[in-house]
Amino acid sequence: MRKVIFISFILLLAAGQSLRAQFDTQLSNYWAVQNYFNPGYAGQSGQLELTGLYRMQWLGMEHAPKSAVIVAEMPLPLMGRENGVGLSMYNDQIGLFKTTMISGQYAFKMKLFRGSLGIGLQAGYITDSFDGTKVEIPDDEDHNPIDPAIPTSLVSGNSIDAAFGIYYTDSLKRWYVGLSATHLFAPALTFNENYVRDIPRSYYFTAGCNIRLNNPLLELRPSVLLKTTEVSYLYVDKDSMVVATEPNTLKGMLKQTQIDVSMRMVYNNMFWGGLSWRKGESMIVMLGAQFKMLEVGYAYDVPLFSDLIRATSGSHELFVKYAIEMNLGKGSKGKHKSVRIL
Repeated sequence: MRKVIFISFILLLAAGQSLRAQFDTQLSNYWAVQNYFNPGYAGQSGQLELTGLYRMQWLGMEHAPKSAVIVAEMPLPLMGRENGVGLSMYNDQIGLFKTTMISGQYAFKMKLFRGSLGIGLQAGYITDSFDGTKVEIPDDEDHNPIDPAIPTSLVSGNSIDAAFGIYYTDSLKRWYVGLSATHLFAPALTFNENYVRDIPRSYYFTAGCNIRLNNPLLELRPSVLLKTTEVSYLYVDKDSMVVATEPNTLKGMLKQTQIDVSMRMVYNNMFWGGLSWRKGESMIVMLGAQFKMLEVGYAYDVPLFSDLIRATSGSHELFVKYAIEMNLGKGSKGKHKSVRIL
């Protein structure tokens, strides 16, 4: 029998409960793809960086999320000033939902307090779809097989999207701090007359630094990510099972907060390993290596602090980053050598 997580959620929460969903995927290697959630990072590395990341979440659970992220960024001198440009692409699939987002980024850069400040804007396009042709509802007295709130065909919605971020790093690139907000307009994706999916705003704070040890070959790189999301929900009528056709009158907002605290040990700027703690959910093991212009990293999430441990062995995440030095503009001396705090 074909099963869909979406249907299970509705049946479980139908007794006057709410449907809630966090839109953006969580990432364990967040420090490696910072312009995915902060356009202010674009151009800060001083290099052309291209990064691809793939995440398989909650192994062993049917219809578990699978996410792919591709980001690129580079400096761009323009009218005598430093600027940055970037690209962010994201694809996520969970159950019969599939989301695709493509965005362009621009960051204005300026020198500030012996460091570099980037102020970035992002504009993009989101498409979200639900394959109702694969929905199967039991035909018995406890279920309604022709529930009008559940699409029976492939339906989709789309919208423009925007994000804003600021990112600051010192002149030696030994530490950084960033603030950003995604989905600024909280767009609503209309699938059909019965279902509207709201995309909640998310707010990010991230920071990290490099700590040199007595052994010159070893370096500690702690970092932290704090993410707060306005989680939207729609009320489901417990009798008719019909989602409100006027969600603006019944929708509400909750807040969810994710905290990741990470520590990596780097050997000779080539090999690294570390641990990360995600509040209320996981311990994460991280490994990686850098060979000239290529960097590869892996993370394995174990949900030790969540009931998910009963259903899944964990999550896998892999990224590959390729970086090329950029010496653009007049008077460039190629001072940017490495941004290994990222």
